[in-house]
Amino acid sequence: MIFIPIPLLLAWLALPGGGRPDALAAVRGRCVEARTASVFAGACHYGAEATTAGREAVIAWHFESGSRAGVDLAGVDVAAAIAGEANLAEPGTAHRSILYLSDRSNPEQRRAAEDFVRARFGKTLGAVAEVRQVALREEFDGDRYLVDAGGLFRIEGALLPDRACCKMPLSVWYRPFTPLARPVVGCNAVFRFADKRLGPVWARFDENTAFAGSFEIADVIRPESLRTGP
Repeated sequence: MIFIPIPLLLAWLALPGGGRPDALAAVRGRCVEARTASVFAGACHYGAEATTAGREAVIAWHFESGSRAGVDLAGVDVAAAIAGEANLAEPGTAHRSILYLSDRSNPEQRRAAEDFVRARFGKTLGAVAEVRQVALREEFDGDRYLVDAGGLFRIEGALLPDRACCKMPLSVWYRPFTPLARPVVGCNAVFRFADKRLGPVWARFDENTAFAGSFEIADVIRPESLRTGP
């Protein structure tokens, strides 16, 4: 049985919607996720890559609205570089990562964004080896996207113009780590990563190795998080 002290219970019930967890505003934004394996390809191509590639990914989140612990996240950019000992889609694969926070955000926003990403994507991140403040730029213009962190990494590409991935879903071999509304495969003109702190570095060009789309994630307070007694 969950024990909730009366003061905390009253504070929780005072939330909009009578304390319903889903009454809190969702965090919304855009995301691009690039992997070192084709996410949309023929079966033979996928089979050739599945066991030797796909061990790394870079995910970039651009927050458009929402907050974390009362801190406005609108306009904040965050990225994560992730590496594993096997294809990241393999169950049980250990992950390690580096988090990159935009230097255009203030310290409170960076802390809130880091907390949100850790809370929602902890399993994907695995062991976070380092958190860095960098000159991070994320841009979305129609079908085109750009994620740039200077000499550290760059993702530049566009959604498939004919939306072939939607017409041939059986040729989409992975699912994005971020729950995207109607994810679309992107062709990366450039996918470069040079931060040796993670371990592997790479440069890949003109490949269908990305997902992009919008996300909406509820930042809820669970009643069990208010428990302070036995």
